[in-house]
Amino acid sequence: MSRILSLATALPPYRFTQDQIRDTFGTVCRGQRGIERLLPVFDRTGVETRYFARPLEWYAEGQTFETRNDVYAECALELIEQAARSCLHRAGVSPDQIDHLYCVTTTGLTTPSLEARLSGRLGLRPDVRRCPLFGLGCAGGAGALVRASDVLRAYPGHRALVLSVELCSLVFSPTAGTATDVVGVALFGDGAAAVLLGGDDVSGTGPAVTQTRTHLFHEAPDLMGWRFTADGMRLILARGVPEFVDTTVKPVVEKFLMDQGLAIGDLRHLVLHPGGAKVMETYQSAFGLPAGAVDNSREAMRQYGNQSSASVLFMLHDLVASGRPVSGDSGLMMALGPGFSAEMLTLAW
Repeated sequence: MSRILSLATALPPYRFTQDQIRDTFGTVCRGQRGIERLLPVFDRTGVETRYFARPLEWYAEGQTFETRNDVYAECALELIEQAARSCLHRAGVSPDQIDHLYCVTTTGLTTPSLEARLSGRLGLRPDVRRCPLFGLGCAGGAGALVRASDVLRAYPGHRALVLSVELCSLVFSPTAGTATDVVGVALFGDGAAAVLLGGDDVSGTGPAVTQTRTHLFHEAPDLMGWRFTADGMRLILARGVPEFVDTTVKPVVEKFLMDQGLAIGDLRHLVLHPGGAKVMETYQSAFGLPAGAVDNSREAMRQYGNQSSASVLFMLHDLVASGRPVSGDSGLMMALGPGFSAEMLTLAW
């Protein structure tokens, strides 16, 4: 079993309201009637504010994929360094005490990878075991926690630092003109998060990760992902995701809980990747959740938008910081991503 010792988040400097983003996008697509008629989607997302790596006018000018990726490499490194330093400081742990380093991202490309660039800046040991994770998409934050927790079962005296950074705004290009592209512009935001975990022999008072599971749905490989083009990444997001959650993901989650002698009603805290408004509604109806059970997902969407892999880590950070969990409480973290995949963890306070 592993334990979460500390959490921290970091946000880029530019904060915008959903109205500001919609109005700027409306200016960019003016005269494109097929796109303009989709603008009301901005008002149905539940998003009120988001944080971006650059000012709105910078995006509106239209940047090359190379320029956007250069900004990603610069800003992503800055944000994970900020989150990592804050996380370690809160735990009173020095960088040379970290044994395993996980870094998950899907919105930009760098080689050497981000955690390799970060290691020297942060002062990690040269023998730190690092694991860059790319392509897990929205499931990545939970997926990195799963992998770190599994490793710490084998190394109970070790510590692992999990990092997630997504700069979803940098995917934007004025030439992207499908309905799915518009949904992406209306939903996604930027941010980074850090989680420090320790094995059984490392003292700490945070929630324990009691069980983990990964499930890859081979029958649905194309529900979400990226299509790589000469102008960068294009969002793939099928309309059928909510229905798939209801009919196919639900029994997998229930089996994961049942194997631990649990049911969804036994859980005090749910950390469910928000996805979008329809996905949150599906969580509520499919699992028969009481009113307010996914309020933390809605609050994350309201404040930050969909931050892809970082969303569930922001949610867990805010949940722990709220002081609501008490000794004896249990919880579930779940995130869905490309593949199509589900990453699941149960938590105990």
